[in-house]
Amino acid sequence: MTSTPVDHVRIVDVPVDRLTGEQVVETIMHWTTLPGSHVAVGINAAVCNLAATDAAFQATLMRADLRYADGQSIIWAARLLGSGLPERVATTDLIAPLAASSAEGGKRIFLYGGRPGVAERAAARLRESAPGLHIDSRDGYTAPDEMARVIDEINAFAPDILFVGLGDPLQQHWVEAHRDQLNAPAILTCGGLFDWVSGDNPRAPRWMISSGFEWLWRLIIEPRRLASRYLIGNPVFVVRLTRQILRTQPGPTVS
Repeated sequence: MTSTPVDHVRIVDVPVDRLTGEQVVETIMHWTTLPGSHVAVGINAAVCNLAATDAAFQATLMRADLRYADGQSIIWAARLLGSGLPERVATTDLIAPLAASSAEGGKRIFLYGGRPGVAERAAARLRESAPGLHIDSRDGYTAPDEMARVIDEINAFAPDILFVGLGDPLQQHWVEAHRDQLNAPAILTCGGLFDWVSGDNPRAPRWMISSGFEWLWRLIIEPRRLASRYLIGNPVFVVRLTRQILRTQPGPTVS
């Protein structure tokens, strides 16, 4: 946990910590100096929708040590609720400063998840951008009877920061199931991050990112995988958010 309590905004029953990207990086790097394991989860509309229909997933989110605003929809929702968040903290924007800080401080990073070869290519690009970085990787195509060997492999590398990219909600459940077995002080769930870091998927133009429409770029890049998430999931999220806003509105005064 962070050394001081962090203020948060509750969005569709999911608390989101009020932190900047720089503060999230500082918190995660601080975790690498502490005993035990600490978990950070990015929150977006899809995660909120899953939490609304899956009590076990909701409980897993509540047990995370840090929940940051990974989606632009979360920033817009916080504004509508009158409880602003400082900025969107995309996981794709966290990994570069975390890699740079790790290289400078002699910390180790492990990437677990993704299709065969993707995490390996992502690790290679991070080595190029952060010279001296100690990093290893493994794809996420693992049979259940191989999981103990995978955890042994991760622990043998002794990562200070472990990125788990298995998609929601599998990655959160995986971390929950194996957290006590992992010798990694900082664990981040990261969805399809490795596809973007590896260069397999090109990042959106800067103007789309700054205007909050990176989700549209991702839909264009991966329509089959993301059509349901955005075209159906986003309206569902809006309905749930509207209900929350209506619940929090003060009732009529009685004279």
